Amino acid sequence: MNAMVGDAGGFSQTGTNVNNPSYVQFFKTTSIPRPSDIFVFLDEHPDSIDDGYFLNRETSPAAWNDLPASYHDHGASFSFADGHSEHHRWVNGSTKQPARAYGINPSLPMVITDGFQDYSWVLLHMSVERSPETYSAPTGPTYFSY
Repeated sequence: MNAMVGDAGGFSQTGTNVNNPSYVQFFKTTSIPRPSDIFVFLDEHPDSIDDGYFLNRETSPAAWNDLPASYHDHGASFSFADGHSEHHRWVNGSTKQPARAYGINPSLPMVITDGFQDYSWVLLHMSVERSPETYSAPTGPTYFSY
């Protein structure tokens, strides 16, 4: 599940996700400005599944923290906050990692060396950049339902 959607527990108790403070944590469905652009669920690569918290953030150098799946025609399926789903095919070879036989891939986070199209697409669809002038975190109880 997208770590930037819903209550992330202690990671988001201040209204901002401490793991991704430059982006908005969406606590309510009504707080998502473009629900057709923000994914809620996705196919995660089997070797990067270590929790229910799919998170990537802009880093330098760029690196996958959690890797999306690529076993469905070199892509992954995403369900978005507006209820639609879509399959997205990856273009960078580093995103299309084969599944390994025994568990979590110890090489994650994996530095990206062959292009940033896939990484940028995922970041663009995880959240929106926080801008103090244009966005303030919602207050009150969490209404995002699963």
